[in-house]
Amino acid sequence: MYPQARRRWLAALILPLLALGFVLSPSCQAEPGPIVEREEKSKYSKIRILKEGSVRTLGFVQDSGEMIVESRVDLERPHELQLAYTRHMFTSYLFRPQQERVLIVGLGGGAMVHFLKHYEPKVKVDVVEIDPAIVKIADQYFGVRAGGNVAIHTADAFDYLKKTEQRYDVIYLDAFLKPSADTDGNGIPLHLKTVQFYKDIQKKLTADGLVVYNVHPHDKVQADLKNISDAFPQCYVFRMPQLNGFVAVGSLAPKRLEVKSLKAAAEELNQRWQTSYSFRDMVDRLAP
Repeated sequence: MYPQARRRWLAALILPLLALGFVLSPSCQAEPGPIVEREEKSKYSKIRILKEGSVRTLGFVQDSGEMIVESRVDLERPHELQLAYTRHMFTSYLFRPQQERVLIVGLGGGAMVHFLKHYEPKVKVDVVEIDPAIVKIADQYFGVRAGGNVAIHTADAFDYLKKTEQRYDVIYLDAFLKPSADTDGNGIPLHLKTVQFYKDIQKKLTADGLVVYNVHPHDKVQADLKNISDAFPQCYVFRMPQLNGFVAVGSLAPKRLEVKSLKAAAEELNQRWQTSYSFRDMVDRLAP
């Protein structure tokens, strides 16, 4: 068959198929991207909800248009933590293998709540979230709401901690807002970052209690880590290389645990929870 006749023959074969919507190869198909399900501007942040397959993401949109991911949940497996920082927050169990009551400051999409409800269903969980829009979104889009062992308080964490008489084994600090004059560049409220606040928060801990901090990378991150270290008898810092961020654990325990003991505790956690990620690997990223 001559080249020109062959081209006409191929065109006659392919064009009708394309008109009917057929695609010759899966590799030619465009990959579907995340769908914007909701955008809302609250008093505190511009909130965006994305969905891709069974995974929903909650983010805060900055003035530049950039979206900072705050929470991500696979609706088919909500207990399986999707983000590295949330996984590292539960290094708290290396130091306190048994926790009876905890406080989470910052609800987001409630990934940490899902985790605790699945793996540690007897733990009483208090959550403090300043933004009522986030509380509503967590309910409607992420299936996180008060009930059973979970209580959600819509309040400023600073005020809540001053007023509450409750004592916690662990306090998880993960509070972020849209950056403003009252926050650092990442949106962390400045009044939740002082040495005095870290000292005050210790009054709300049980004996040998812990405070776990999600520390985002920024130009003054070392000063933040120093404040935590100065405020607590013991401070453990876990690096997250891919994010250039840290999770810091401030402990009231008088004696520092050796790395050998933490590795053994990590192996026990791996067996206990059977997650898709390794707590032993996290110990390997412990800063000296």
